[in-house]
Amino acid sequence: MSHRVFVGEFRVEGDKRILQCHSRGDKRYSPFFCYVKAFGTKDSIENHYQCAKRFEGCPDPGNWTAARYWKRQGCKQIAWQIGDRQLPVKSNEQGTSFAIDDWGIQYYIALWHRHLSQHPEKVEWARQFDEFEDPFKRDFPFCQADVIRVAAREGVEALLPYFAPLKQLFDTK
Repeated sequence: MSHRVFVGEFRVEGDKRILQCHSRGDKRYSPFFCYVKAFGTKDSIENHYQCAKRFEGCPDPGNWTAARYWKRQGCKQIAWQIGDRQLPVKSNEQGTSFAIDDWGIQYYIALWHRHLSQHPEKVEWARQFDEFEDPFKRDFPFCQADVIRVAAREGVEALLPYFAPLKQLFDTK
């Protein structure tokens, strides 16, 4: 499957300004280039997210490339290791991706929430755009473009409901 990838920070289509939220677009909005501290480790959002994946019969991934390698090898993801909790994967109805309430998706959004809370200038910059694009999204239920869209239009705190169950799980420890 090919993706139309616009290289550059944004593009204009008609009267709409579209922020490119990916590694070949505006890197300030790419999970590969946005760092945050989680469970005592400072790393990129992408590495935190990918390293949380647990695959049946495969070693724990030490970085994002290992996690993608195991997936390409046909290893089935069975859980998420988030902090000291191992949580099950929740698939979407089609079984092709994660459900919006999957623990890993919640973790991904929580990482972005933390990063954007620490960098309000990024949210402010994003407010000048009409649309937010990630051509690598595929059937991922809530990508960085979705996160940036919510934060820019409604504020960073509007992301809280998307990961409230995960936050509650860790708040009750």
